[in-house]
Amino acid sequence: MNPSLTTGTDGTTEVRRWIRQGWEEAATEYAQDRLGIFERSGKRLLELVRPLPGSQLLDVGTGAGAVALQAPDWIGAQGQVTGSDVAQAMVELARQSAAERGMDGVTFCRMDGEQIEFPDASFDTVTCAFSLFQFLDMSRALAEMWRVLKPGGRLGLSNWGPGFFSPVASLQRDLFREFGLRPLLTNPISLRADRLETMLRRAGFTAVELLEESDEVWFEDPAEVWAFNLDMGPFPIMLRQQLTDAQRRELERRFASSLHDLMTDRGIRCTFHLLYALTEKGR
Repeated sequence: MNPSLTTGTDGTTEVRRWIRQGWEEAATEYAQDRLGIFERSGKRLLELVRPLPGSQLLDVGTGAGAVALQAPDWIGAQGQVTGSDVAQAMVELARQSAAERGMDGVTFCRMDGEQIEFPDASFDTVTCAFSLFQFLDMSRALAEMWRVLKPGGRLGLSNWGPGFFSPVASLQRDLFREFGLRPLLTNPISLRADRLETMLRRAGFTAVELLEESDEVWFEDPAEVWAFNLDMGPFPIMLRQQLTDAQRRELERRFASSLHDLMTDRGIRCTFHLLYALTEKGR
């Protein structure tokens, strides 16, 4: 789920380094998928893109392998799954999971999603789950996915949709602004369907289909919501860079207080809004 480390002349190299560092540090906690949302959405993405038995699939920004580790259910023993991620810690965790499950046809490698190190037309299917916005140059990442697809190959992509984490997102956005926090990522976390379609068509993709869905989850308490934030690699890096220890403690206290009215006997109900894109490379 991660950006590249390519060198830029506009100061983006350092941002890429920080974001990668965040995912290296958060990998173990992130891989727990404490809400199960990445496993569920990974399964859904595969249901939508429907990779064929015996085919070759590349999962870009694979993270801990939520999509790649489920792909063999579709492509079978004769196919090949490759998961790539810029964070080595993520790659190691995914490799360990594949080994524990005896998945010989699933491999993982550390690779820059904006410079995919495979020849043109190498894969029948490319997937990218909740990673597109992490690439500082999203258009370049999409162009690379188009390049490595075979003619007629399919891309399945998932991203957060508008209002992606409600009602928490708006509450924490206002609080973060009050503390003067500036996001490390320059891209919006959530994308509108029309913007994503435009980006895909500009990259050369055709037959674009978009589907908006939601996933309701329950957090036990505000502390679990805060822990979920900390699992998202760039977030703790942003806090360390921009706030003192005392300010971070006060932010966490204020954050918990802002969620107090959302508490029920069951916990805090939140809705993740998901955007799926299915498209192909013309023949």
